[in-house]
Amino acid sequence: MLFILAFFMPAAAEVKFKDIPADHWAARSVYNLVKLGITNGYPDGTFRGSKNITRYETAIFLSKLAEKMGAGNASQIKEDLEAIKNDIAALKKTGKPPVIRGSFEMNSMFTNLLAVKGISGKGPIINYRLKTGIEKDLNESASIKVNLDTMDAGFYGGVRDLAKDMIDWEGKLKLNPVDLGVVGDILFAPVEVKFTAGPGIVQHFDLTGIATSENGICYLRPKTGLIISSKLGEFSVSGSYLISNYDRDDSGKVNTNYGALTLGWAVRNLTVEATGGFYAKNPNSGGPRDSKVAVNLSSEINQKVSTNASLSISGSEKRSWMAGAVLSLSNFIEGASLTVAATKIGADFIPADLIVEELGETGFDIFMRPLENSTANLNFEFLQALTDKIIFKSKGAWRLTPDFGYGPDKQKSRQTIQAGFSYLPARDMSIDAYYRANQDPTIGETTDLSAISINYRF
Repeated sequence: MLFILAFFMPAAAEVKFKDIPADHWAARSVYNLVKLGITNGYPDGTFRGSKNITRYETAIFLSKLAEKMGAGNASQIKEDLEAIKNDIAALKKTGKPPVIRGSFEMNSMFTNLLAVKGISGKGPIINYRLKTGIEKDLNESASIKVNLDTMDAGFYGGVRDLAKDMIDWEGKLKLNPVDLGVVGDILFAPVEVKFTAGPGIVQHFDLTGIATSENGICYLRPKTGLIISSKLGEFSVSGSYLISNYDRDDSGKVNTNYGALTLGWAVRNLTVEATGGFYAKNPNSGGPRDSKVAVNLSSEINQKVSTNASLSISGSEKRSWMAGAVLSLSNFIEGASLTVAATKIGADFIPADLIVEELGETGFDIFMRPLENSTANLNFEFLQALTDKIIFKSKGAWRLTPDFGYGPDKQKSRQTIQAGFSYLPARDMSIDAYYRANQDPTIGETTDLSAISINYRF
C-alpha cells in the first residue's frame, strides 16, 4: 500500500481535516488517500475516522483505488484475488506450531519497616508467580488455549489445587454468516462462540497476618461457561451463560447460574453498552436470585482524554444502585499518564446471601481488592516516564463511607498509597521497587510494605 501511495501520488491542493491532529498516527496515510482522490472526507471539514462506513461507501472507495492502480478489468481483479486466496490456503496447510507465552515474577516483600502503630508483626515474605499459556490454531476459524497460573501458591503460604485452581482453558469457534444462511442486512460479522473452563475469580487471603494491604487481592481467571458474540446491524451483541465456581460441589453439580446479555452501539467517539444479567443460586430448590441492569458510556474525547461512566441497578431504591466514573489522561505532560476513578455502592447492591457468588460484581480498587456494599471509593494511578528505561509509578485507593467520611468511627474506611520505580533493562524484563502504606482507622492499624519485584516475559 505504501508503494502504491508513493507511486501514484499526484499534485493536489492541501487539505486539512479539523478532527485529525497533525501528530495523529494515521494522519499521513489519510492525507495520501486524499491526494490520490480516493476519499474527500465530509463537507463540514471532518474525516470522522472512527465512524463506520456502509457497503456502498466501501464499494466507491475500492473502485477508486482500483482505478488509480490501473486495475479496471474486473476479471483480472477476480483472478488476482483468487491467486491471493490460494496462496493463503497453501500457507495454512503447512500448519503453525503452538504458540507459548507467559511470564515469571519473583518478589521479596519486607513488611512494617517504618510503621509502628497497631502492627501485629514484622518480617520478609518471598513469593513467585508463574503464568504461562499454550495456544493452537486448529484452522482459520477454530483455536484452543490452555493456561497455567500459580497465583499465590508459590512461597506465599497459599494452597491451590493444580487441576481446579491453576489451570484454565478456552476454545474459540468462528461461524461464517454465509454458512449460517443469515448474511444480509442483519448479521454483518462472524458469530464467535467461546467455551471456557476455569476457577473464576480467585481471592488471596494473607495467612502471615503482617501484609494487611495484600489481604483480599483477586486474580481474575476465566469462569466456566459459554459466550456467544456477533454484530446485528449497527449493534454488537454478546450473550453468556456462566457458573459460579465458589459453591460448586466436588461432584461437578452447578449450584449457581449466571446469565447476561449485552448490547453495544458505537457512534463517532462514543460507545454505549447496556447489560442485563441474573444470578440464581440453587434454583431448583427456590434459592436466592438477583438481577441487574447496567449502562456503560465510554468516550475518547481526543488522543489525550478518555472518559467512562456507568450505572448498575439491582432494585428500585438507591440502596441497590452502583455508580462510577473514570477519567484517563494520556501524555498530558510529556511522558505522563493519569487515571482517576470514583465509585459509590449502595448498601444492598449485592444481596447478603449472594456475597460470595457475586464476588467482583462491584469491580475492584487499583490494588485488585473487591469493592464493597455501602462504600464510596476513590482511586488514582500516575505514571511518569523519566527516561526510556525508568518509569515513576504511584497509585492510591481510599475506601470511605457513603457520606465520604473517613476515620475511626467510619465503618469500612481505609486508605492505601504506593509509590516506586520500574526499570526496564531489556524488552522482556522489568525490575520494580516500591513502598506502600496502608491504614485502617477503624481498628487503629497502620502498616507498610517495601518490595522488589523482577518480572520476565517469554
